[in-house]
Amino acid sequence: MIDLSIKALEVTFPGLATPALSIDEFRLAAGGKLAVTGASGSGKSTLVNILTGLERPRTGAVRWGGTDIASLSESRRDRWRGETIGLVMQDFYLFEGLSALDNILLPARLARAATAEMTERARELLRIVGLSRPEQKVETMSRGEMQRVAVARAVVRRPAVIIADEPTASLDSESGAQVADLIMTLAEREGSTLIVVSHDPALIGRFDKRIRLVGGRIAAETIEAAA
Repeated sequence: MIDLSIKALEVTFPGLATPALSIDEFRLAAGGKLAVTGASGSGKSTLVNILTGLERPRTGAVRWGGTDIASLSESRRDRWRGETIGLVMQDFYLFEGLSALDNILLPARLARAATAEMTERARELLRIVGLSRPEQKVETMSRGEMQRVAVARAVVRRPAVIIADEPTASLDSESGAQVADLIMTLAEREGSTLIVVSHDPALIGRFDKRIRLVGGRIAAETIEAAA
């Protein structure tokens, strides 16, 4: 588990009169769970890119567990992201022609971190997400099944942080609910800090802590007591 601390963050792009993202201060405790909402163009995608190290903030500090990722070189950010962040995207980013098992293990293999123990963990994760055919090619799967593979891939290296960007947006309501269950359950099981960006009211409603972005700023922050 690691915590998140943001201070004086500002992200600007050429041609834009105002910052795409501007956050004075924000904290999320280690093991915390946060839902991020907001209309299109509110800064959600920019926030995901900053939090995952895909984009380097030039103004302000973004610290995960004391590591200011803005201070890392591109290669060190890439290595940090592979070791620390489990990323689930709306469009899956699975490789056709590869099996479910091979898709889960591919990032670890590219990082030369795919041990026999990790391969067995990948098989166990497939069982946990309800997929019984590890060798099935992903292009023969339903969209709900493909997203389950993507969720398993995100957690196979036991990341300290799981970030899911619109994980249910391209799924029907039943598949979306199943994927939401998996993300919440696996984050709890692994002890990971969880951030979900979503328009899905059913998924958002499962979080006690929520922020809403408007014009790149936190317009509202909600913290509800656990039932």
